[in-house]
Order: sequence, then structure tokens, then C-alpha cells
Amino acid sequence: MDKIAKSHQKCRNITINTDGQRIDNFLLKTVKGVPRSLIYKVIRDGQVRVNSKRVKPSYRLIARDIVRIPPISPQIKEASSNKKFLENMDDYIIFENKDFFVIDKPAGLAVHGGTNVKYDIISSLKKLKNNLNIAPVNRLDKNTSGCMLISKNYQSAKDLGNCFKTNNVKKTYMALLSGKLEKTKIVVDSSLKIDKRKKNSSVSTDSSGKHALSTFSVKRYFTRCTLVNILIQTGRTHQIRVHASSINHPICGDTKYGNKSVNSLFRKIGLSRIFLHASDLSFYYKKFYSFQSSLPEDLSILVENLEKEL
Repeated sequence: MDKIAKSHQKCRNITINTDGQRIDNFLLKTVKGVPRSLIYKVIRDGQVRVNSKRVKPSYRLIARDIVRIPPISPQIKEASSNKKFLENMDDYIIFENKDFFVIDKPAGLAVHGGTNVKYDIISSLKKLKNNLNIAPVNRLDKNTSGCMLISKNYQSAKDLGNCFKTNNVKKTYMALLSGKLEKTKIVVDSSLKIDKRKKNSSVSTDSSGKHALSTFSVKRYFTRCTLVNILIQTGRTHQIRVHASSINHPICGDTKYGNKSVNSLFRKIGLSRIFLHASDLSFYYKKFYSFQSSLPEDLSILVENLEKEL
């Protein structure tokens, strides 16, 4: 592409000389070192203009289009989403009463503090709510998003914890699995055991494992992958990830149990983390509760792009 660039109100105007390239892909090649998530953000915020008009990430450039590109710093990292969560934490609380919170956890933010963890959800909530008794009832991995239950006192922690231990909680996740599932519904009833030294889980072929049950239901087929809902009746460490891998359909973006070549392919089309989202959570605690979390923007954008390939 020939590029005619000049400074204009701290932005660049670039004249396009060829047809057909998507605006998001064009920006990724033009502005080096910037994460795809940030590219999507500046497009959707209207900071990028084509012929002085807002466009969608899927817009295909035409010869003589003039693209207005704002200053985009490669130093802006995913940590910005963590800062946003911490500064606007109340916006992420789906529900709160005297006993518990349900939060819409963003990906990339750890539940607990630890080595090299600058920010974490529990410490931040304790400070925000001035309550040292706050504790997670269920945990989500750092790069998993969605519904998460947090107790506010000792008694609720005990009672809600018992709900999970006795499987009186319904938890549904949404995930993108590699390849096409042959059946629209697959039940995986395979015990899991933890290797504390390697910090991972695996399917157990003997009595040493703990019972684990997951039901995968097809939501949408794509060319190279399948979008599924997953109902888990148990809550073992990395249960969904291990069960998905055990049926040879690992979760896209899973760097521990997934497929390296699949992950590399999906990184190129915008998947920067594991595609796993806790979409629904329901349980009985004094009365029945049911909560939902919509698919976050980074994953919904990927789904939109996959739909365009069909």
C-alpha cells in the first residue's frame, strides 16, 4: 500500500491505494506493537475514521479511502482493563446484599494476590467495602471472565461453600472448542486428579481421582471451531479445560491444556486469552437466585468475525 501520512490534530491521515483489506487488519500492520484489543477499542470508540465517518472493525477499505488514525501507544497494555475494574468496581457488581456479592469478573485480573500480582479482586474489595471478611466462594482462573460469587461474612461463606460442596449450584460456561463436535450434546463423566508439583489436573484412570461431570451442548458451529454451553455439576480444578481436552476438542486459547497450533491460529484473528466465560450462576441460599453475565467485548468481537467466515 502507498501511504501518504501527515500530522493533523495529532492524528495521521493515510490515503489507501488498494481495495479489500479490513480496517482492523490494516491498523494492526500500520501501528506496530499494539494489542488487537486496543485496536478494536479505538475503532469502536470512533477514534478511527474513514472518510470522516465511524466504521466497524469489519469495514473493508476501498482505494482512495482516507483513514484517520489517532495516536495509539504500544505501551497501553491489558492492565488498563484491570485499572478500569479497580477504579469502577461498583459497576462490575451484578448483585449485592448483606451476605454476598456476585461480580462480573473481567479476564486478566487475579482473584487473589501473589507473586508478581499488583492488583487482585479480593484485596481490592476488602478495601473498597472496608470488610476484611470478604472471601471468594467460587474461583475463576485469571483469564476466565464472568459470574463469580463472593461472601461478606463467615456464616455466608460457610453456607454458600456448602452449596458448592453438595453440588446445589448450577454453573454454566460458554467456551469455544477447537474443531467440530460430532454430537450436539456430549457428557463427560471422568474423574480428575491434581498434580500439585506440575500445578495441573488430568483425567484419572484409577480411584485416586475425584468425580467430575461436565455436559457440553453445541450453541453454534463455525468453520474451524464450535461454540458451546457447558453445564458442570462439580467444580474441580480446571475441570472444563481438562474435560474439553480429553475429548480432543480443547478450548481455543488454552495455553495449558490446549493445542499450540490452534492457539497460534486464533491469536492471529484476535483471541488473546482462553475463550472461557462463566455465563450463568444459580443457587438456593434462603431463596432462589439466578445471575447472568453477557459475553465480554473481546470474545463477542471474535464470534462476530467467525460468523463472517461462514
